[in-house]
Amino acid sequence: MARRLFTDDVIGSHLDALARRQEPDGGWPINWLVWTPAAGLEWRAWQTINALTTLRAYGRLV
Repeated sequence: MARRLFTDDVIGSHLDALARRQEPDGGWPINWLVWTPAAGLEWRAWQTINALTTLRAYGRLV
């Protein structure tokens, strides 16, 4: 809904930054503290799905 508020250059630079945060194992890190290692893995999975969904929506995945 708010996409029209940002230029293509701004969106592109944020998508580039998102893609660069992908870790060697293919996932994306979380940026908050977790209570247990299991919770961290679960949230990391959600973060990865979210990143992939965003990149696909903008044509960054083939």
